[in-house]
Amino acid sequence: MRLRLTQLQKLSSLAFLSFLLLPVVAKAGEPQVATPEQPPPDNHVWNGAETEPCAWPTVVKVTGGGSLCTGSLIHPRVVMYAAHCGAQGKTVGFGDSDNSTKSKSTEYCKTNPSYNGGQGTDWAYCVLNEPVTEIPITPVGFGCEVAQYYGNGEDVAVVGFGNNEGDNGAGRKRWGWTYISNAGNSRFDVGGQGTETICSGDSGGPAFIRYDDNSWHVYGIASTKNDDTCSAAKGTHSLAVNAVKWIEQDSGIDVTVCHDINGNWDPGPLCGNFFNGEPGLSYGSWNTWCEDTTALEWSATCGTDFGESAELNPPVLEVVVPFDGESFDAEPAMFDITVTAEDDSGLPVDVEIEIEGMLQGGIVSENPAVFANAVFYCGEYTIIAHGTDFWGNLGHSDPVTFTVEGDCMGTDTGDGDGDPGDGDGDPGGGDEDDGGEPAETGSDELGETGLGADDGTFTTYTCSCEIDRRPPAHGAWLGFGLLGLGLLRRRR
Repeated sequence: MRLRLTQLQKLSSLAFLSFLLLPVVAKAGEPQVATPEQPPPDNHVWNGAETEPCAWPTVVKVTGGGSLCTGSLIHPRVVMYAAHCGAQGKTVGFGDSDNSTKSKSTEYCKTNPSYNGGQGTDWAYCVLNEPVTEIPITPVGFGCEVAQYYGNGEDVAVVGFGNNEGDNGAGRKRWGWTYISNAGNSRFDVGGQGTETICSGDSGGPAFIRYDDNSWHVYGIASTKNDDTCSAAKGTHSLAVNAVKWIEQDSGIDVTVCHDINGNWDPGPLCGNFFNGEPGLSYGSWNTWCEDTTALEWSATCGTDFGESAELNPPVLEVVVPFDGESFDAEPAMFDITVTAEDDSGLPVDVEIEIEGMLQGGIVSENPAVFANAVFYCGEYTIIAHGTDFWGNLGHSDPVTFTVEGDCMGTDTGDGDGDPGDGDGDPGGGDEDDGGEPAETGSDELGETGLGADDGTFTTYTCSCEIDRRPPAHGAWLGFGLLGLGLLRRRR
């Protein structure tokens, strides 16, 4: 059943009515496309072809607030869509249909404050709580690329979750080819007059242009249709080039991943891993996050690719808290293990720590790397930090050894049935004359017990870390939480 348009407005700059595409997405017919040079077939977007599993993986469903819209993953943490879809209560769904959707929560969503109903400012974005690194991205075309690829007659692929025929079909991802007309500085039209166009429900959906390197880039954000009959009139997209400038300035996230905000070539570590798959092919299953998806390694559309800046020097790490030789005069010693990590590339370093020869679970990519709320009991300990930079180079800190003073022999914590440590019997109720063993009241496995495990004062990090020299009467010896988890996944 058709999702009704929620708003009809008259735009003063037009001589016709434009209809918002709130139910979401662009539909399209499925061509047999092998290379960008092949002409698209004469299929219709409003009667579009269902995508194969994991085709167009960066096209997402944006729901909440009573609307169904489409968006594009333009950065591992940023989804771009249309302002008229609203910003409240949004959830982002990755998948091909309601049956295959993997939902991602949002940290926040915002609509363009300059939007007043005009198509040229119909932009919004959501920042995800966690980055999506399982699939590649489709960035917005920018800088020198715009002059090279954007213009009237350019073939574009439109993708979305809207109606595919008449009033029906919303909720299933579909796609098809169309072309650009009336290309302007803030908006452009697609299809119409019996050719491919967009229909009700296409709001926020992308218009993709394929580059000579086969990667796909977003140029349009579906905004309105220009008649009540999708097959009879053009649809209008907001020009995404303008949207991405506002998104970057407003969010503080570098979404122009290959350029600076002025359009100059300035590739960073995310200037690559762009989706370059064929439109009509399957790329695996959403159960495994589209494991067969293909991507361009590095982009070089306007200059040297970022991969040319690869360096071989390992990162330099130093454990600064605690310092080597430090002594804590009472147990338990509680502090944040802190490690500085510097790399010639200036990029984040993935840091993990080793305590008494055992790697602790968890990686921190901030500098300094902080492993919070560590708890140590009586004994001597050695910490070594290990770090891997963006290019896979591995560095190590010098060992740092520290001591914690206290009653390392433990105290009686038995059940009272035996002699408390006089050597005549087991203080826990045993009858063997073995000199008396202190009773156990804890576990040497992190996460089971430990200071703060019950009252929440200290975070306990689960791992298996046994220190044989410390009597088991002290229970778990260390627990820590992780601060500053990084977002950048290095290339393998």
